[in-house]
Order: sequence, then structure tokens, then C-alpha cells
Amino acid sequence: MKKLNNRVKPQLSSAALKCIAILGMALMLNSGCKKDDVNQDKEFGEGRLTVQCAGQCNISYTVADKVTKVTIDKTIGTYTLKYQRNFLLSVDVTAADVDQAIVVNVYSREGKQIYHNDANKKVNEVWSAKVLVP
Repeated sequence: MKKLNNRVKPQLSSAALKCIAILGMALMLNSGCKKDDVNQDKEFGEGRLTVQCAGQCNISYTVADKVTKVTIDKTIGTYTLKYQRNFLLSVDVTAADVDQAIVVNVYSREGKQIYHNDANKKVNEVWSAKVLVP
């Protein structure tokens, strides 16, 4: 006598196949990369602006739509900038009393110098710069 192999292959209905396909697609679409949590401390920083003048200078700088105006006389003015990342710092320096050399530096929150410029300016000549601070 011969033994017959009587295995029954299971048949899946079309509804079951659709359900499995939808479940598989849902798993593939939802298994993306995990997004990093936003650390608010990384969004804000404290930079530094330094201005050196040989004579008297009028300085105007804008941080977060707030304009600050100061006058320095034959010194280096150092100003702390509290800012949100990637903001545009606007600086205007005017030689007030004599033709003079003006040096402007901007430092990021890591202390890295991100902008440097020195120029000789005449009296009442405005020197302007816009610096993107990271």
C-alpha cells in the first residue's frame, strides 16, 4: 500500500491578505527615525560684541528688535548679546570726533570669533554690518 501525502495547504481569503498588507504598510510607514527632543537651551545663546575706537564712537546694535545705543571714548566696548539661534545682528558705528580706526568683533556663544573687521572711518561716517550669529 502506498501512503499518500494528504497535507492540506491553508488558503487565505482575500480579506485576510488585504488586512496583512495594510498592517505591513502601517508598520513600514511608522518605523521612521526617532526625532531628537528639542532642547530649548540649544536655541538660545549669549554672544559678545566688541568695538574698539581710537577716539569717540557712537555704537548702535540691534538684538531681537531691540536697539541699543552707546558711546565709547578711546576704549574697547564689550557688550553681551542674549539671542535666539541664527539671528541677524545689525551693528552701526559712527566716528564722532576725529578720523579714526574702528575694530569690530563678534563672538558666538561658544566663544568663537565669527566676525572681524577693522576700518579707518572719517568723522560722522557710518560703518554698518549685518552678521548672522549661529
